[in-house]
Amino acid sequence: MVSKSEIVKIKKETTAFTEKLLRLLGVTAKIEAEVDTELIKVMIFGEDLGLLIGYRGENLESLQLILGIAINKKLSLEPRMPVIVDVDGWRQQREESLRSLVEKEIKNISSKNPSVELPPMPPSQRRTVHLLVKEQDGLTSESSGEEPNRYVVIKKVGSDDA
Repeated sequence: MVSKSEIVKIKKETTAFTEKLLRLLGVTAKIEAEVDTELIKVMIFGEDLGLLIGYRGENLESLQLILGIAINKKLSLEPRMPVIVDVDGWRQQREESLRSLVEKEIKNISSKNPSVELPPMPPSQRRTVHLLVKEQDGLTSESSGEEPNRYVVIKKVGSDDA
């Protein structure tokens, strides 16, 4: 278990490292880090941060990966702590958008159309869709296609059409 003093150190180092990285990228932003015993969350706020998000959140995924590796290595964290990065609430907005998309597409599933394909999306968003579909009785989901065009297929349980 992570002690209070370790949480304070992780939060301070995470904030400092994120500020340094953003400075190197020429980005001015406010950073807030939250640390609990299992997760590091980095929230970035500011003006014109679309570059940090990128197309379909791809830059955000890369930034999250870099911060996760760097913070865990710099602090020698064992076990490794996942790092989640959000820019101006984009992840929350995207999750709500994915929820609406899943609800809309589920309505298109019928006996004549036992499956639907969602548009291509990054792994973290596909994971969110799988979790949303898991909440629905009688439905299942799977990822198909090749990166960077992998997508989710939602289908009735027992349906082989997909």
